[in-house]
Amino acid sequence: MKSRETTTGTKAQDGWRGRRELLRERLLQGVSGGLKDADILELLLASSAPRRDVLPLVEELLTRFGNLRRVLDASTLELTSVPGLGAHGAGLVRLIREIIFRVAARPALSREVLDHPRQMEKYLLSRLSGVKDESLLLILLDDQGVVLGEEVLGAGTVDQVVAFPRQVIETALRHNATALVVVHNHPHGPPLPSIADREEAERLRDVLRPFDITVKDCIVVGQNRCFSIFSNAPL
Repeated sequence: MKSRETTTGTKAQDGWRGRRELLRERLLQGVSGGLKDADILELLLASSAPRRDVLPLVEELLTRFGNLRRVLDASTLELTSVPGLGAHGAGLVRLIREIIFRVAARPALSREVLDHPRQMEKYLLSRLSGVKDESLLLILLDDQGVVLGEEVLGAGTVDQVVAFPRQVIETALRHNATALVVVHNHPHGPPLPSIADREEAERLRDVLRPFDITVKDCIVVGQNRCFSIFSNAPL
């Protein structure tokens, strides 16, 4: 009996390994358009679990979220709640989403974009409107308003993110920035700042002032529009 079970297990392994190799060959041959959502997810998750059949996990993800796009748009909390995926698998999914964003067509962040509210809103919506975790984005500038770079400082839960002044200061100094714009998103609601948002904006401005770092604006990004705390509320 034990020998029969071992043989059955070996055949099963040969089956999913053979299927995985076939999918990988098709991908490398440039026929990715013929791969289904399940095929792509299987190849992706195989990187985190090369010694097991991930097809049941793929089926669970597609059943829960519906399609590949929705899997990639899922929050960290949603992904890690899927049995068997784990932090490594969830990290791979989030990594692919970030790569897609980086190479997708979107307006370039420039001094001109910063100076025009409508262009700035378009940029920030493309940057954060699809992110389901609440995240903090720093846009770093020199004293002439030239964009030096941007960094996602951290992510919170789906309903809050905390900006730690020390991390903001360290990030600004690393970029030799003398000014910055602080942006965070409200993934599931309008971009109306809470009392905590306003207090955090004021606190950051005051804490960074002795370091000669100016907080030019604090912006909240919603699903369809943005809200400037500094422009709409006296601090």
